Order: sequence, then C-alpha cells, then structure tokens
Amino acid sequence: MYTAMELTRECGLEKWSIRDLAQRLGVVPSVIYHHYQNRDAITASVIGEITSTIELPDEQLEWKDWFISLAKNVRPVFLEFPGVTDKLMYGHMNAALIPILEVAYEKLRDAGFSKYIHIAYSIIINTMLWSITARNLRSPTKQEQRHDLGQMITQLQPLAVCSTTLADIIQGYLIPLANPKNEDRMSQEYFEIIIEVVLAGLEIAILPRENA
Repeated sequence: MYTAMELTRECGLEKWSIRDLAQRLGVVPSVIYHHYQNRDAITASVIGEITSTIELPDEQLEWKDWFISLAKNVRPVFLEFPGVTDKLMYGHMNAALIPILEVAYEKLRDAGFSKYIHIAYSIIINTMLWSITARNLRSPTKQEQRHDLGQMITQLQPLAVCSTTLADIIQGYLIPLANPKNEDRMSQEYFEIIIEVVLAGLEIAILPRENA
C-alpha cells in the first residue's frame, strides 16, 4: 500500500501500473494479484489511506470558518498525491471520507441549510476538488494534457498586441504565475479566495431561499 502511495506521489495515481508496483516491491505481478483483485482495488485502498490523513477542523468553528479550515487541510494532501481528486470527482468515495461528510452536513444544517443542503455541499466540495485538480494540471507528473503556462503565454502574446486588457492579464497575472518563485503563493491565494467567495455566495444566494 505505502509503495503504491509513493508511486502516486512521484508520478500520479493513473501513471503507474501493476508491473511498476511489482518492480518497486521486487516481486512478480502475480504476488500483488494474490492480495488485490485488480488495479482499481489498489487505487481504492490508496485513496482511502490518503484521505484518512486529512485532519478534521474544530467542530466548534462557525460553518464558513469550518469549511475554510477543511479546504486548507485538504489541499496539501491532494496536491501531494496527483490524480486522487480526479477519482473523487467521479464518485470514487470511500469510508475514510464519511467523517468529513457527516460533520460537513452538520455544519450546513446548523447554518440553516435544509432543502438546498445537498446543492450547497456539492458546490463546496466540487469547488475544492476542481481547484486542486486544476493546480495539478501544472504538475510535472501530468505528462498528458499538461497545462504549460509558458506555452500558453507564448500563444497569447501575439493577440495581446490587439488588446490592452489581454496584455495586462499576461503581464500582471500569467507571467508572475509562471514563475516558480510565485506559483505556490499565488495558487494558494487563488484557492483561499475562491473558497471564501463560494461560501459567501451560498450564504447570500441560497440561505434566503431556505427561508422563503
């Protein structure tokens, strides 16, 4: 299990095979199949082990603060293991996520969500997962369809001649973001802002509907 986690950390969840795992362990693939039915069973165990390391925030926190704290705890874990959020977005849930689910719904109920509670939860969690997945698109482990900011900037620069707005976006955001010295800080700030905006939006747009 921990060897599979190491491979996931190094190259992403979908970029290693049973053969790679066997080679790393120094055994033949049949030994692994003796313990696991197939690769999906291994990845499910890997996801379960990884998600079990996520620390639950203090339950005494106000609901928005609780979700902000959860997001801060979730992000570094899933960034360390690329590909896990992709699986989670396609419904690969496991028992390790149940405690998060239970407390999250409790916090939403306490906040006043009822009829729209499932929508609120989905919006919050999907925003977290999509944002982390988008960041992982720039990870070196993402060999296929990797989001190369440098290449993107090169493609956009000819268009910037015709648009001062696009030129400002390139100079003021994309070029600093493409700098490895800035990327982690800017990505973290983006993540924090988008979570705060989503929570504030739910409070403004959905809670009044609960009371209508």
